[in-house]
Amino acid sequence: MESKPKIIVPDKVEEKNFVDNVSDFIGKHKVVFIAAAAAVVAALLFIGIFSIVSNSVANSSARAMEQARDKITAYGAESDAAKKADLEKALIVDLDAVVKKWPGSFSAQEALYSEASLYASKKDWVNSEKVALAATAKLPKTYLAPLALELAAIAAEEQSKPDVAMDYYSKLIAQYKEDTPNIPHAYFSIARLKEAKSDWKGALASYDKLVSTYPDSDWAKLAKDRQIYLRSKGYDK
Repeated sequence: MESKPKIIVPDKVEEKNFVDNVSDFIGKHKVVFIAAAAAVVAALLFIGIFSIVSNSVANSSARAMEQARDKITAYGAESDAAKKADLEKALIVDLDAVVKKWPGSFSAQEALYSEASLYASKKDWVNSEKVALAATAKLPKTYLAPLALELAAIAAEEQSKPDVAMDYYSKLIAQYKEDTPNIPHAYFSIARLKEAKSDWKGALASYDKLVSTYPDSDWAKLAKDRQIYLRSKGYDK
């Protein structure tokens, strides 16, 4: 009995069927595909425009801040009181303009920090603290943020607000321990402020932490003297 001949379907037919199936699927769902493609194009376009705008903002704000820095230099070098006062007014206007025009930029944070430093140089500690805190909050993860927070703490000290100052120093240590070289100063300041409140054990704890963590810092050398003195008075008991 003769066997039935096999019907061999060429690969081309399979390929054609597959292509046809895909074409049919795309045809039935072409609205979805077109929408998806449009979304991808829109996303790429947005990213491109965003990058261009971001670069433009960064460049413009940086140029404005560079001009402000020139005025800061001129202000520092001016010895005539009347001219210095005029420069100060113009400088504050420029710094405020940077903050207002580019509020989310690093230049805005730099402008706030510069303004806080300017107030500090005039011993206007109220405004220095306020603006320094604004600088810290502007971009909390930049290198300027801990410097601004430290300035706020110093300004609070100068206003005889030890508890507020200690709070700022404590935040500086907690939030920026790895980001700023000024942590030893924060520990020393907390200890000194605790001494002023007769919190001898708290002061010693802060001095001890400073000496053990940053033994080679200049602040640690000062802290060692205070450790010896406080323990000689029996304040560690």
